[in-house]
Amino acid sequence: MKIFNQKINLKHILIVLALLFISNGVKIFVFYYVRIKGDIDFYDYYHHITILIFSIVSFISVFVSWKLINKIDTSRTVLKFIKVYILSFILFNTVGLVIDYILWVTFNSQSYDFIARFLNMLSVTIFFSDVFALTSAFLYFRQSQKAIIELEQTEKEKATLQSQILQKNLEPHFLFNNLSVLSGLARRNPEQIEDFIDDFSDVYRYYLKHGNNPLVDLTNELSFIKNYMSLMEKRFGKAYQVINEIENTNGLVIPCSLQLCVENAIKHNKASEENPLFITLQREEERIIIKNKLNKVDFTLGTGTGNNYLKRQYQISFNREVVFVENESEFTVQIPIISEK
Repeated sequence: MKIFNQKINLKHILIVLALLFISNGVKIFVFYYVRIKGDIDFYDYYHHITILIFSIVSFISVFVSWKLINKIDTSRTVLKFIKVYILSFILFNTVGLVIDYILWVTFNSQSYDFIARFLNMLSVTIFFSDVFALTSAFLYFRQSQKAIIELEQTEKEKATLQSQILQKNLEPHFLFNNLSVLSGLARRNPEQIEDFIDDFSDVYRYYLKHGNNPLVDLTNELSFIKNYMSLMEKRFGKAYQVINEIENTNGLVIPCSLQLCVENAIKHNKASEENPLFITLQREEERIIIKNKLNKVDFTLGTGTGNNYLKRQYQISFNREVVFVENESEFTVQIPIISEK
């Protein structure tokens, strides 16, 4: 159900209406009782002052209850709304008794009958019960709507990030570089062409197959790294080498997460077959550690797309953090492993 382009849960509306119906039914009974046996004097300013004060207290009670319940209950179920409603009722009645006592002592010369005033305060609390229901419902629906909007924004951001990384992986210069390597192999080492095409096809197949998936098996990602480095070897020789020290391959990672770290290491560091760059993959409990010595190139035109993608995807999808650490001699990335469910 939508009202003014906002999604409203019909069950929640029915619960609020039921509470309003009950509270107003009780209120009608209170009005009838006051009419028959009450002694309220319309011209007595004491009653007007108390009604004004209790009106303010009723709203404050709901807001305080909302804050307290929010601290201990982070869910968005309708039970949370009911908790706020009940706590508002109790809080208002308790504070109301204190205020009633102060006002009675201040404005009345008669002795304070606690039982009579408690029953009177209970009727006042019931009188304001629809305020509790409406205000609680407003706060609950506002939070629910805010959560829906945040979820929609998160999904849009995830889709945008996935689109960016897929575009990055399929960008023309990667294709052109590999076609250039293929051309070189055709002239120098034609016997390697078939292996190169197989690796090239596997790399692109992985991009297309897993690019839009939230997670992939760590085993598949490591196999992908092997195919990717086989391509890099055709291009750079043994200048860049991945040392895989991971024995436990249980768990899941975001597709291309390890490859992005390896690609950044190759992009931002100089290496040669005489002085190769070793990129080490290790596992420490539920994290993959990718590290390499620093031998920075003089200039690189980087946009930070890969690192930003990793940080945001792990954050918004799994509330996990990707850690980048750089010191004078080494660069390290820590990628969280998501446990299989």
